[in-house]
Amino acid sequence: MTTFSYWEQQCLDSVDWVVVGAGLVGLQSARCLKEFNPKSRVLVLDAHAMGNAASLRNAGFACFGSAGELLDEIQRTSEAEAVSLYEKRFFGIQRLLQRYGSHQLGFEATGGMEVFSAADVAESDRVIGSLPYLNQLLEPLQPGGAFAVCDTRPTGMKVLDQGVMAPAEGGLQTHLLYQTVRQDALAHGVEIYEGMRVLGWVESTSAVEVQLENGMPIKAQRLLVCTNGFTKQLMPAVAVSPARGQVFVTSPLPELPFQGIFHANQGYIYFRSLGNRLLIGGARNLDFAGEETFDMSVTSAFEQHLKAYVETVVLPGSEVDFTHRWSGIMGMDNNRNPLIGWHSDRVCLAVRMGGMGVALSSWVAEEVVRVVKGDIGI
Repeated sequence: MTTFSYWEQQCLDSVDWVVVGAGLVGLQSARCLKEFNPKSRVLVLDAHAMGNAASLRNAGFACFGSAGELLDEIQRTSEAEAVSLYEKRFFGIQRLLQRYGSHQLGFEATGGMEVFSAADVAESDRVIGSLPYLNQLLEPLQPGGAFAVCDTRPTGMKVLDQGVMAPAEGGLQTHLLYQTVRQDALAHGVEIYEGMRVLGWVESTSAVEVQLENGMPIKAQRLLVCTNGFTKQLMPAVAVSPARGQVFVTSPLPELPFQGIFHANQGYIYFRSLGNRLLIGGARNLDFAGEETFDMSVTSAFEQHLKAYVETVVLPGSEVDFTHRWSGIMGMDNNRNPLIGWHSDRVCLAVRMGGMGVALSSWVAEEVVRVVKGDIGI
């Protein structure tokens, strides 16, 4: 039988908020809760070091969704839902940069380019033909135009000559983002405890007793769940499913004929310059069912597909090898708007980032406080 010292129990006593998940959303939400009520005690718990889900396993894109993605979102949900989601991502990036500073995050305002291979002529015509409509929808957010036709030929890629540029997008350094967010949370008095796997909780009229794998109980006034892609492990009925994103980085290359971030195949393939290396990820649309998993392995089928894409489309005629490979688990649903609100009297949710946790995290954190202030349910 495991026993716990007096000191361990004191560490986890008299807690106002327990936040489950030490990713970008959990840490920033905890920081905002502490800012809202500086006298409160806010604990962040995570089963792993450094979140280990998507916050340090993404591609480092500061993006809102390509034109092709936005059209896809409109088709899957509605015009209003798609614009609302774009707006949340757009303001989320603005708040992230305002709060922490571009330099602190390694942000580079390169713009984001959507490219189309020779087999995608119909898709290119559809997307480019829809730009006036999309720009009109987004005019209140980006009066200068959210999207513009651009010349892809200087990139040297084997793609159609016309692409679509999103001038407000850019890339950032994921490790700097996470370090900055974590240090900021600690500086504001948030306590972070890793190696603490939450198995569930029991809610009463006066508290929430959080059940940990190690058997130590934590009693808190409120619980905030920020587990995104892993939410179904704790709450199977919540409308968010895991979605694995596989990412690969090449060995150093003699030179890259382009810099910046790029989208293809309605955003399902994404790639970027990373110094003198190329990072590429995605292609989840090859096997949606197979990639709906909590398994964080990388698979040879995806590695070979993306390697071939680099060698035939991105850097045609080249031979590359990948020296870094990993995957991250995103939280998805047909509707990719995040779920934020009270699940019960004492349990609040902030999950389902739809693969855009970097863009949404600051907006979601502030929305959590708005929900807490107004007791808005979901």
